Parts: sequence; structure tokens; C-alpha cells
Amino acid sequence: MRRVRRVRPALAATLLCSVVTACHLAPQGGMAGRCADLMQQAYPGADIDIAKREAAATGLTTIVAHVEGNRTNLPPNTTLARHLAVECKYENDVLTSFRWTAGPK
Repeated sequence: MRRVRRVRPALAATLLCSVVTACHLAPQGGMAGRCADLMQQAYPGADIDIAKREAAATGLTTIVAHVEGNRTNLPPNTTLARHLAVECKYENDVLTSFRWTAGPK
């Protein structure tokens, strides 16, 4: 009986640690949020206002995210693209593809 009393707190602590660890590994905002972060990191000199972000599963382990945004720090008469868009592909939560679908130029 004493053994059971010692094991229960240990199991509860292990379960709690597992849940807390899993919560920290999950991306904030999902895959579309991760893709939006990557978009801003890939173009560090631009102030990007994210207008649209969406993600959809295309298979059991594949998620494709689309993110669109507009640059807010450009002068009025510039030839640089204001509208930006990217596509991120994730396999088993690992980024396998990142491509610009609109801008930058």
C-alpha cells in the first residue's frame, strides 16, 4: 500500500511535466502564425502588416500555409512591391518549403 502512495505523486508529476513541455513546443498561432513569422524574418528591413493568414492540411502529415501582407514603410512613388505573400509547406511540423508568391522585388 505504501508503494502505491509513493507512485501516484510521481506519476502525477510526470504527467504534469509532459503536458507543460508539450504546451511549450506547440507553435503560437499554429502553422499560419509560424509562416507569418518566417515571412517577417525573411524580409527584415520591411514593416509588414499581415492581412491574411490561413493554413490547411493537404494530407495526413502535410500542412500548407498562405500568408499575405502589405509593406507599410515605403515612400508613395516607389517601384517596390507593397503587396507580399508567401507559402510555407510543413511535413510532420517541419518546414520543408518556403516561397514568395508575391513580391519582394
